[in-house]
Amino acid sequence: MTDLAFGHGVPESLGVPEPVDPGAAATALPPAPAPAAAPAAATVDAVRSVVAREPVARWSRQYVATLVLSDAACAIAAIAAAWGIRFGFPSDSQVGTYVLLSGLFTLGWLLAVQLARGYDLRTVTAGPREYHFMLKAALNLAGSVAIVAYFSHLLLARTFLALVIPLGVVLQMLARYAVRRTVHIRRANGEWTRTILAVGTSESVRHLVDVTVRNPHAGLVVVGACVEDAEPNSFLARDVPVLGDVRHAANAAAEIGADIVAVAGSGLGPQRIRELGWQLEGTGRNMVMAPGLTEVAGPRVHVTPVEGLPLMWVDQPQFAGVKRTAKRALDVLVSATLLLLGAPFLLLIGLVVRLTSAGPALYRSQRIGLNGNLITVYKFRSMYADADSRLTALVELNEVEGGVLFKMRTDPRVTVVGRYLRKFSIDELPQLLNVLAGSMSLVGPRPPLPTEVERYHSHVHRRLLVKPGMTGLWQVSGRSDLSWDEAVRLDLYYVENWSLGFDVAIILRTVWAVLRSRGAY
Repeated sequence: MTDLAFGHGVPESLGVPEPVDPGAAATALPPAPAPAAAPAAATVDAVRSVVAREPVARWSRQYVATLVLSDAACAIAAIAAAWGIRFGFPSDSQVGTYVLLSGLFTLGWLLAVQLARGYDLRTVTAGPREYHFMLKAALNLAGSVAIVAYFSHLLLARTFLALVIPLGVVLQMLARYAVRRTVHIRRANGEWTRTILAVGTSESVRHLVDVTVRNPHAGLVVVGACVEDAEPNSFLARDVPVLGDVRHAANAAAEIGADIVAVAGSGLGPQRIRELGWQLEGTGRNMVMAPGLTEVAGPRVHVTPVEGLPLMWVDQPQFAGVKRTAKRALDVLVSATLLLLGAPFLLLIGLVVRLTSAGPALYRSQRIGLNGNLITVYKFRSMYADADSRLTALVELNEVEGGVLFKMRTDPRVTVVGRYLRKFSIDELPQLLNVLAGSMSLVGPRPPLPTEVERYHSHVHRRLLVKPGMTGLWQVSGRSDLSWDEAVRLDLYYVENWSLGFDVAIILRTVWAVLRSRGAY
């Protein structure tokens, strides 16, 4: 049985079914459930047509083999580069030593990745954990090599080791990213996916469907449901058919060929879950628990078993302390450096804005900052000077769902120069002054207008528990192309789960988002 918290909004892969002995559960199964209304043949056939695709066992082997080969190639390339830098090209007398060292080092590296769960398909292809495992494997390898060299009195050049490990990690992460992108393309086309039969209540199943649909890259597709509060042959969210009640989940999963049976929410009692697990024994199908805990990142969740009962501990969000001090130090260091190095460029942009349209180079906007305090946010002016007075006449043309934010793809108030500034987010660079002064952070929710805050629902005010940021989850996830509800969901997820590592990842993703100009208008 697998315990999976779908708290990220970006679920991770669920793993390859383990080989089982078909007769292992013959004596442990509970009594067969009583007959019930069977799903219509047309419904079952429709689900089977969705499920019919390349078997999980086959594509998972291809996937793991690809990862092993790419990791090995990266390790060999790193060894060759480090050897060449440290010792030069190997002479005829050194070839044997070089080949032996390369082989042993590569095998050791692959073993370290395996021990760090780098080939566990439940934890790769989605989220940052794959890269964490690769870094962990490299550190473990370096430590192991150092220990072996010490006790065996092996003379291993420290410069070689200092070169090969970092270079290998970088190459492997780049290769892993390339492989991941290839898998994402396959999954966008409906390949290399796992099908799920969801079990629970209609509400919990709908939530599970929404979570899996939000991230097709995870390769999870809900194809049917067994619930107590809906009629068989009816449909839940996104055309997911109800195939029966909970008692018949195992039979329904076998009938449609689902890979996973996911218990969604907490609508089932302990005995019912145990019986379902017994019924799935020997079938090769995974059972997954998808609790109702949402929008919580993995590092905040800890599971400890007590007398066979897995207790899930959820750490409280951190809004003060050492981490906040470190975040502030990062803000000051980065903003001061960028302002210093980019001063000539910023002055040039300001001059261009000032000369191409009437009005000041900088636009000062009153926004709401940390804890609801009013702050002044600086931007390069990208609109005509009378833009604010013209907003009322354009409200009905708002293109953002939800009505709180106002965005237009072809806003007539934007100047010619302003369109280019907005396309590459150059207009937001003066906010580095806000970051340096402490009213904003490099990463955080978008700074809202006072009129927007007045229309917030109570839960949306949690966006104000952290400083607003120059970039954030919503900026790197689509920006103005997102609906209001989706932007709020992403901002609240950041507020609840922020960390320095998370900030660095968002900053790196921001570079790519700016170059793509997606949602920038």
